[in-house]
Amino acid sequence: MEDRKRNRTPASPPQPFWHRLRAITFYPLHGSALYSLVALTLCTLLGLLPGIGWILHLVTWVAIYRYAFEILRETAHGRMRSPEHTLGSSDGTVVRLLGLMILMGLFVVAAGVFLGPVIGLVALAAVVFLQPGCVISLALDGSLRTAANPATSITLAARIGWPYLAAFGLLFVIQASALTAGRWLHAWMPPVVGELALTFFAVWGLFSAFHLLGYLVYQYHVELGFEPEGAAEPLSRHDPDRPLLDEAEHFVREGHPDAAMDTLRGAIRTRAVGLPVHELYQRLLLRGGGPDALREHGRQYISRLLMEKQERAAMNVLRETLERDPDFTPAETQQAELLAGRAGMGGQFQLQVDALRAMLRAWPRAAQAPHWALQAAMLLGERYNRDEEALQLLDEALARCDDEEQRRRLDAARRALQPQPLNETARAPS
Repeated sequence: MEDRKRNRTPASPPQPFWHRLRAITFYPLHGSALYSLVALTLCTLLGLLPGIGWILHLVTWVAIYRYAFEILRETAHGRMRSPEHTLGSSDGTVVRLLGLMILMGLFVVAAGVFLGPVIGLVALAAVVFLQPGCVISLALDGSLRTAANPATSITLAARIGWPYLAAFGLLFVIQASALTAGRWLHAWMPPVVGELALTFFAVWGLFSAFHLLGYLVYQYHVELGFEPEGAAEPLSRHDPDRPLLDEAEHFVREGHPDAAMDTLRGAIRTRAVGLPVHELYQRLLLRGGGPDALREHGRQYISRLLMEKQERAAMNVLRETLERDPDFTPAETQQAELLAGRAGMGGQFQLQVDALRAMLRAWPRAAQAPHWALQAAMLLGERYNRDEEALQLLDEALARCDDEEQRRRLDAARRALQPQPLNETARAPS
């Protein structure tokens, strides 16, 4: 028993929540969460009953928040599957949440009435900022006094750092998007169906938000001093890559990154592995891997990420690899064009330029090469004032281009970037 404890390696850190945006957004549409979402949405129709309708409507929303708190707790303990029941939760938590919201509302109103509207707005902003921490504290601790103490949320935000701000912004986006979609459908549907659509999207946003809060606790449980219950066992049971990751991470901790890379490389070449394996291998290659291995795996990793519709993560891999290898390109021109275009749409113009120039070096005779050269040259000239480099790209493209229409565009761009000679009349003395 002692030997097994000594040789056991700790579980790997959770994947950052910004790599799980799709999973967080669509969490309510899987498993028990979906059944609860549909059933609770339909239960809100009981509010239409005369007399006791408002009581049933209130009971339904208590059940909705009760399930949302259970989602937060389960996720905080590392269990990513939606809870199958809520027998372990208590209605008292929802009542305390209602009391917390009343306290916050009174604080904002009092600040606005007694200290002026400007102070009232500042108080409202502070309450909104601290609210995620209050909900997390209430879900995990159950104490209204602790949750209502601003120091609790401030301490939580300070320990997590900037990701707390990112999660705060994501919470706003999730709930605003859900309400916007619900209101749009509500406006175009019959009254009862429209109300159901509005409620459906509101509950969807609530479940996603509480799942995100729970995952924030799970990701930063070490910083928060929180001990997830039984998170490592389900991971090792259901994740076939868990032993491989544990072995590689053990080598890294022992100061043997080459052995870790060899272990991961062998697995990647012999069987299908998950994205966490690729992510760890990529990190190790960036730290000290050879250029050939980095290039080979970068192409494989980007292809896998694009298959999984994770374009943002693929762009990050492209950027990191280009910093080490300026000639790096994805495996296919279509992939390279897609990522270069996404970089431009996202305002990452330096990444777009670097990707386009690497594409021109890799595929100088491609049919789209003149267009790539034109894009890169215009960015270099207009955004970075690097006219000489832009003109060189255009000259090289003109030397290889046989299409008259493309040559005309390249010539026009070249004339626009060339320094204009001073007018002879303007230079003559008066």
